[in-house]
This record gives sequence, C-alpha cells and structure tokens, in this order.
Amino acid sequence: MRTIDSIIFDLGRVLVNWYPYQYMVQVFGEEIANVLHESIFSVKEAALLDRGEMSEDEIWQIRLKRYPEYAPYIEHMKDKILDLLTPIEENVNLIPELKRKGYKLYVLSNFSKQAFDAIYSKYGFFTYFDGLVISSHHHTVKPEKKIYEVLIQEHGVAPETSVFIDDREENIATAQKLGFHVIHLEQPSLLKQKLEVMNIL
Repeated sequence: MRTIDSIIFDLGRVLVNWYPYQYMVQVFGEEIANVLHESIFSVKEAALLDRGEMSEDEIWQIRLKRYPEYAPYIEHMKDKILDLLTPIEENVNLIPELKRKGYKLYVLSNFSKQAFDAIYSKYGFFTYFDGLVISSHHHTVKPEKKIYEVLIQEHGVAPETSVFIDDREENIATAQKLGFHVIHLEQPSLLKQKLEVMNIL
C-alpha cells in the first residue's frame, strides 16, 4: 500500500452525533417515536435537503401541513433538532493528532446547508481541515460518484493515497470503486482502533 497522506471524514455518526430517533424515544416514548421516524421524518422531500434544493423551513412546513395531528411533536423537534448535532468527542480529539502527524484532512458529507452552518459556526474542530465538501453546497449526495469527484478535482485528493471513513456501506462502496482506501465505521467508538490497525495513528 502506498503511503497514506490524506484522510477524509464523513460527519454524521463519525465525528458528529446524529441520533434523532433515540432522542424521540426518550422524550415521546417508542410508539410516537416510531410514527414520527417512519412517516414524518422520512417524507420524500427530505432527500432534497442534503442536495441543497429545499430549506429546513420548507421541509418543516411540509411536515406540519401533512401531519397536523402531530403538530406539537413536530414543533418540538423543529426547535430541538440542530441541538442533537454534537461532536463525538473521542473522535474529534483525534483530529489535532492526525494533523500533527502531517496528514491532510478533509470532510465529505451529506448535510443540509442550515444544519452544516449551525455546527460549522459552533465547533472549532473544522479549522483543522484542508477542505470541506458538503453535499448541499454542490447539489450532489453520496453515494453518487459526482460528489467524490468534487473532492478529487477541487482539492487535488489522490484516492490511492487517501483513506475515506464513513458509517454507511453504500458510501464506502463508491469510494472503493474510485480507488480509495476505506474504513467502514459501524460504531463511532472503533475509529481510533481502526486507524491504528492501518498504522495511521
């Protein structure tokens, strides 16, 4: 294997907590959480958020209009949802060490504009990154090949000397087809161990 010089991170469930279903179970109970998760928060228009083709406010209005009987729950989640995006501290704490070791660091993530702006302005760890490729800024999402090509072409990233880290198997599959080394991170707590196995840490 050629020497690794770049590490590309997904955000959700890799560097940032994103577990709205678990939160809804805690606050509303499992029955309501299941209804909200399976119907309301899976409205087909939500896919347009990460593409940057609809705003958060537009999606919330669709949810309220389509499911008025759940309005109190929807309003609660509208007010709370961005607060659920918090750093996974044990993984974020690895970033300065990776930077000190000389790796170039990138983000390649599916994120709505509003949600990304919220965490970007709130958390300082983004300053360590050499480049950020956010789906809503480019109107393409993983696992589509196009968003990976944005990273390669705009930031000069060479797949053969890069490691791509993601929690979703379909995103990993596209990266592998493009020649990236990959870490399929099924549990956030395993990141340090997986980087050590690859002699990156």
